[in-house]
Amino acid sequence: MNTKIFDLVNKKLQFSFNLPKYDNISINKDTAITELPWTSARYDKFTESINNTLGVTTNYNNSLENVVNDLDNKYMNWFFGEVWKPKTDEYIYTGWTLVDTINKQNPDAVLDVGCGYNQFKGRIQNLVGLDPYNSHSDYQVDILEYAKACEPQTYDAIIALGSINFNSEQDISDRIGACVKLLKPKGKIYFRVNPGIQHEKGPWVDVFPWSFEFAVKFAKQYQLNIDTYKKDSNNRIYFVYHSK
Repeated sequence: MNTKIFDLVNKKLQFSFNLPKYDNISINKDTAITELPWTSARYDKFTESINNTLGVTTNYNNSLENVVNDLDNKYMNWFFGEVWKPKTDEYIYTGWTLVDTINKQNPDAVLDVGCGYNQFKGRIQNLVGLDPYNSHSDYQVDILEYAKACEPQTYDAIIALGSINFNSEQDISDRIGACVKLLKPKGKIYFRVNPGIQHEKGPWVDVFPWSFEFAVKFAKQYQLNIDTYKKDSNNRIYFVYHSK
């Protein structure tokens, strides 16, 4: 879950019902928002404030968690569809040099998770690009859904360049687990990660603060080896997991 958007919506809900007569109301992720004792004016003020802050709208007739997830999905679609642009030329290890690094292995199948504009398509052999927000991908779907439909141990190499980097630690772990499921024995996952630097034009993107400690933690969790761990351009981190 996007904790930034959750905190925003939750705080505005708490503020809307901060009078003593509402002391018996407990608001949590399972709270059905439209079932709260709203007045029309207070409800309109609440929804308009959220919509104006994020620049996206949703149907609030749902639980707080589901509303946050829908707002997050729409905000991320806007950010990655209209704001974010690739900087492949700038990266030392995870830019165009990665093409030769992977092609030298002569892979039968490569998966690019969060491929964006699918720039490696046609450059890295036998590559399939996934991205839930960009129509340039081969499949416009999240890795979690793709892994459910795909045969295990399909890919020799998986690329995740800045894409497994959002929301909670559990969200990160789940997506790494999906990649591991699809990785062949002795296969590699190539990561570029953001240590928590917020994009100035995307303040509500919940950037996960990657670190060496987290890289080691997930490696142990999924029984992976870390082959490489380096600082890349733009204060990003490059590392490689190797399945045992």
